[in-house]
Amino acid sequence: MTPVRRLATFLLGEQGMRWLAVGIASAFVASVASVGQVNSRDERADREMSAGARPDDGAFGSGPGTRTSSDGLVGGEGQEGTDGSSGGGPGGGSTTGGGSGGGSTGGGGAFPDHGLRTQGVTDEQVKLGISYNTSGCGDAGVLEAMIGAGAAGDMGKAIDAYTRHINDNGGIGGRTLKIVIADDGGGGCPEKALSAARRMVDDEKVFAVIPGLHEVSDYAASKKVPTFIGRDDPDSLKRLGPNGIGLTQEIGGNLRAWAAFGHYYLRSERHTPCLVHPEEGVSGNWPLYEKILVARMQDHGLTFKDIVVYKEDVSTAQQQSAAAVARLKDKGCDQIYFMAGNPLALIFFTQAAENAQWRPTWTFTSYMALADSELGGRLQNQAQWENAIGLSTRVPPGEHPQEGNCKRIYERYHPGDGQSESAAAYLACAMLLPAAEMMRRGEGLTGRLDANALLAGADSIKNDFYFDAHVPLRWELPAGGPYKTKGWSHYTVVDWSSTRSAYDFPEYPTYWEVMGPDKSNGVDLRPLFQR
Repeated sequence: MTPVRRLATFLLGEQGMRWLAVGIASAFVASVASVGQVNSRDERADREMSAGARPDDGAFGSGPGTRTSSDGLVGGEGQEGTDGSSGGGPGGGSTTGGGSGGGSTGGGGAFPDHGLRTQGVTDEQVKLGISYNTSGCGDAGVLEAMIGAGAAGDMGKAIDAYTRHINDNGGIGGRTLKIVIADDGGGGCPEKALSAARRMVDDEKVFAVIPGLHEVSDYAASKKVPTFIGRDDPDSLKRLGPNGIGLTQEIGGNLRAWAAFGHYYLRSERHTPCLVHPEEGVSGNWPLYEKILVARMQDHGLTFKDIVVYKEDVSTAQQQSAAAVARLKDKGCDQIYFMAGNPLALIFFTQAAENAQWRPTWTFTSYMALADSELGGRLQNQAQWENAIGLSTRVPPGEHPQEGNCKRIYERYHPGDGQSESAAAYLACAMLLPAAEMMRRGEGLTGRLDANALLAGADSIKNDFYFDAHVPLRWELPAGGPYKTKGWSHYTVVDWSSTRSAYDFPEYPTYWEVMGPDKSNGVDLRPLFQR
């Protein structure tokens, strides 16, 4: 299976493009392909990859200041790092392997016991499990033609690059980070999901899991294994408690911000807004998200004239989008709220709208992973996307000291392959660098590396860690809660310039958690990342 096909199956998997949803984004097996599941019967065995150590001059991506990670690495790619030697015990502490985490202590007193399970860590290595559709279940041929190899990238190579980078810069307290990859079928082969979960959790006994499907995250969480991403609806957040750490804000907070943006910025009460989203499936519980958004819109006196639900089936995507566009145009819709896991379905919808000579305003948020990136914008019909405006967690080019960190790291390990700015490179960077930072900080705080230490490390990240150019990350994991398990919560406005093939940031440097009247409640986040 080609690299592009592999990534396409990734993007169409359940959590794929929602990498931000984890902060450690589940090897883009995330949110659903707005157009459908992919399949390709190229059966490959689950792969296991352990990156070796190699001397390197790049430091682990971190804050812009001089803050050090738990193993002494200075934040900021391109600075002097360690010799990357593997083996040896953690700096200044013991490890645990197997059994319950227990109450970690050290470095400043007691830390909460969250009741999670510790396994997969020794003095020499720590195992991290990643699941996605490695065998390409489904048919990704159409998507291959859309994306192209340079833009899509190769997920295996990307995971390799950032794992090697971590290990070349001291690993995790001197341990080698070992990646265990399992094939979850991406929803196209549902029988593979539970098998992948069991392989990682029960057979390989990984320390933590970056899942590609909800079935995988559900199983890992049920076994009390630390899990990144996971379901983010209100009921699931209560059930998961401190587990399910992610980057992208949970759906409830995201939709609250979007509805306020619709009222105070888009002035949807003066227009005819309509909503489009996928059917319920491996990509998410979109009917539930619809109910939440409708309720939040009603809080501002807003209602949707029409709601279109499309089937996640790439083979009928063109017909579905053409029919949907005709219906929305007939209803007089002039603002389209497009809610999905990634922007692939938008490719069909924007082309269908252009064919129908209908040009509404398209609005979105960064919950639709990569929609606010140049890659996502360039995939759309440019005449249509000129009318796109949304909420983003990005920082404009030239404004952030960590800008280009992911690209530089990738190029060090795979120079000249033209994929350093691909979706695969960015997503692998976003999932692995934060995970390593949490483990390093946790061990430095508690004197050991166990499940509780991992959460203590996440809890210590308070607007002082950046893997690339993005808004500050902040987790809150106190004993007994309440928990903030998703790192991002601030947005700025982006709109597309087809002339520049890039997003403009008309309100920068102002960001909002929830916008108020006359664009109130905004804050300038620059002091947090330009210090």
